[in-house]
Order: sequence, then structure tokens, then C-alpha cells
Amino acid sequence: MTPQQQVQEKCRQVVEAAKRIYNVDLSVVRVGFNLKGRVAGWAQWKRKLGVTGYTVRFNHDMIVRGDVEALRDMVENTVPHEFAHIVCYMRPELGRNHDGGWQRVCIALGGTGKRTHDVDVVYGKGTTYEYTTDRGHKVRVSERHHARVQAGMPLRYRKGLGTVTQSCAYSIVGIQGRTLATPIVRQADNHPDQVEMARRAAMVEELRRRQLVITPVQRPTPVPTPALVVRAAATGESKAAISRRIMLSGYKAGHGYEAIISAMIAANGYDRQLARGTFKANAPKVGIPASFYA
Repeated sequence: MTPQQQVQEKCRQVVEAAKRIYNVDLSVVRVGFNLKGRVAGWAQWKRKLGVTGYTVRFNHDMIVRGDVEALRDMVENTVPHEFAHIVCYMRPELGRNHDGGWQRVCIALGGTGKRTHDVDVVYGKGTTYEYTTDRGHKVRVSERHHARVQAGMPLRYRKGLGTVTQSCAYSIVGIQGRTLATPIVRQADNHPDQVEMARRAAMVEELRRRQLVITPVQRPTPVPTPALVVRAAATGESKAAISRRIMLSGYKAGHGYEAIISAMIAANGYDRQLARGTFKANAPKVGIPASFYA
């Protein structure tokens, strides 16, 4: 069976158990697999025009990401957990929210009675980052917290997990609620390895400029010349339009991200932060994938 079919089969078993134990008909519950973000499952009921409808939704990414432990937790705990809420909606005297009554219903349906899950999360919006703390533990943070760390504001974790700082290595593990098949490994700009690489590159460039090195280690990536951009700007073209044209032509020509950013700075007089922000905002409009500049 596919992972989703395993979850559906567990739903069928729980529906039968609820009918036998509590005499409630859970076959009327709509089951969906469109949940994203940190929540593994969601149960709700709505009343419309005098008719009550029940819905249970499950986190699609946690089911299909290929994580055996995540799928096992979904089947063994999340499914009974959410249907236990539906049973309590239908029979409020049994329990509510996550109280002792709900816990007894959850256990009776085959669940553990736990209120929360322990599965690694992928945030439903933006990019999910996984850092290695200064004590060697893996922690996942949202795009907002990643930006704060890179701005110099450490994240300190309890229970001995340690602290996340600019010098900690990290990977991009998810985008928009979807786990990446292969994490994108990144190093912070001021990570010791990155600093050493930058220092060596600066030394080579200095030697090349002094003509002490005849053949460069690597040919510099060509970028659109400011002169071409100036002529385009004279026609009334906006800075945003100029940036998009530079981005698209540079990407198609095989130039790197930093080369394109440098061209945007030269053309429009941006500072580096504004150029990066403009690139990120306009990349989807010209068809440049997020993996190119993440």
C-alpha cells in the first residue's frame, strides 16, 4: 500500500472501533490530505443551514516525504487522535479539547493519548531551515527566525539543545510546506570555513591584479555592463524593469547570483541589501527558481 492508503486503512479501522465502542457513525466524516505546516492533523465540525459536517485533515508532507517514523506516527497516533476529537464532538459528555475524557477516547481508538507529535516539521509558508546548534543538535527554524539569526540575534534553546548563531552550519530542508528530497546545504557568510575561503580568494585576486599570477584560478563571471543599462534607462524604463531584464538575461546566460546582483547595483545605484530584496521579489515573475538564490 502507498503511504496515503495506509492512513486511509487506519481511518477505516478507527471508524469501525468508534461504532463498536461508542455507537457513533464516523463514516460521515470527510477525510482530506491537504494540511501543511507544523500540524500533523486537524479535526473540525461546522453547522451550515442546520446541517452539521465533520472533517478530518492530515498533513500531506508528513505522509509522503519518505520518513518511516513520520508515517508510523501519523498512522498509530495522529489518526486516532483526530477521530477522538470527532467522537467528542458527537458525544460531548465523553470529553473535550485534550482533557482526560478525550485522552481515554483516543486510547480506546488505538492511539497513545499524546497531545502533540514529535515529527520534524516543515513550515507551511516560506523556507524551512535546519541548523546545527553549538552543542551539535539539529533544530528547525522558520524563514523569519533564520533572518534574525543572520542579522546577529542568536536563538537559545532549552533542555540543553544549545544556541544557534551566525557561525552555525545550516541546510534548507523545505519550501512552502514541502520537504526537499535533497537538503540544500549552506554555510553562514561568517562561518570560519567561509571566511577562510573568502580570504584566500581575495589573496588570489590581489596577486592577479599585480600580474603575479598570469592565469587566473577561475575566469571571472561576465556581467551586463552598466553602459547598456544606462541606455535602457534613458528610454524611461523603471528600475524594477531594468532589474528584471538584467536578472533574466543574466540567468539565461549562465551568470551566478552574485554577478547578477552586482550588475543590478551598478545599473540602478542600489545597495546590496536592496538589490537582494529586489531579486527575491522579482525572481518568480521572470521564472527564476528559488533554488537559484536560496
